[in-house]
Amino acid sequence: MRVTRRQFLKVTGATAASLAVVDLGFDMTATASAIKGVRTRNVTPTPTVCPYCASGCGLMVYSERDAAGRFVKLLSVQGDPDNPINQGGACSKGAAMFNLREIYEEGTGKQVINPKRVQKPMYRAPGSDKWEEKDWDWMLDKIADRIKETRDSSFIHKEKIADGSEIIVNRTEKIASLGGSGLDNEEAYVLSKMMRSLGVVYLETQARI
Repeated sequence: MRVTRRQFLKVTGATAASLAVVDLGFDMTATASAIKGVRTRNVTPTPTVCPYCASGCGLMVYSERDAAGRFVKLLSVQGDPDNPINQGGACSKGAAMFNLREIYEEGTGKQVINPKRVQKPMYRAPGSDKWEEKDWDWMLDKIADRIKETRDSSFIHKEKIADGSEIIVNRTEKIASLGGSGLDNEEAYVLSKMMRSLGVVYLETQARI
């Protein structure tokens, strides 16, 4: 029987690992029994998508909630084992997503809100070097006004073609949309429909960049 180098390494590696466990006297039955009795309580798992790269890996965010279901504290962020993309794994960036919201304070080790986290809408006027805190209603109205103003000033209803006739195009070339990997399937669908209804023709996604 001919044994390849790959097969030899597989067999010897598995044999060595088995002998090491037996020789060291590990009894995994007792360990498994003890683990069954450990239960994490008052923890709410929430599936989400990593916002960093274009892979769109699934993550599970574990948080503490009060009796009314309101958020109290972020506990951990881990890879989602049921996600078909990453199957529970997480790279260093995904594993560090916990720090987007909270960090452990240097010196005390206390869990606190990340001081660099932007928690409220911030607005910088054209030509200004300062950021101003605004409320959500003001910010959303400002965004809507800017979109309408840009669309109205750049909207193309008809366009001439080679034979001199006009065709309806209904588009604007001064607005573009960039989708992120943090969007799930339904959110990406709604974003695409909204952009197309506005006549936006420049649609791109993080997955292609």
